[in-house]
Amino acid sequence: MKNTSLILAVGCLVVIAVCLTAGCIEGTTPVSDSQTTTAVTPEGVTPATTASVPIPSTTSFPTAVSTVAGSSVTTVFVNSTANGEILTIPVSDRVLVRLAENPTTGYTWNATASKGLSVIQDTYIAPDTGLIGAGGYHEWILAPDTVNTYTFKAVYLRSWVGATADDETFSLVIVATPA
Repeated sequence: MKNTSLILAVGCLVVIAVCLTAGCIEGTTPVSDSQTTTAVTPEGVTPATTASVPIPSTTSFPTAVSTVAGSSVTTVFVNSTANGEILTIPVSDRVLVRLAENPTTGYTWNATASKGLSVIQDTYIAPDTGLIGAGGYHEWILAPDTVNTYTFKAVYLRSWVGATADDETFSLVIVATPA
């Protein structure tokens, strides 16, 4: 009986040591090409992990210009600091919304876009770490179909619980003007 207790205690200590060590050793997991080919990162902004999400100014949003088949498309980058803002862009521009997300906690963003605001991309980007339970971010690329005013809204919730008054929300009004 004494040997069984000793073996059980040593086994528990080994399991605890392995769990603690796993949280302290960080491996690098590169983001796959399928996750980066359509995302547009503004010049001078490093792609983010949850530890370092670029924060644009609420008065001036970073932009990036990408050229595809001879035509250039400007993408305006926003994150959680743009919550509740009104963004005015030419109808030909796109908007990249990036919000921190950690689905390992059960929480995910439930987003909606008003009619006429096309969602070009809707992607979860995993963190650039091997840490278990680390969060990443969710990106949406939005494009207005015509000159108009649109709303993009998202609620951070656990889908099986449903929306509550305490849930984190994000809202952005996009005013598309003639190009």
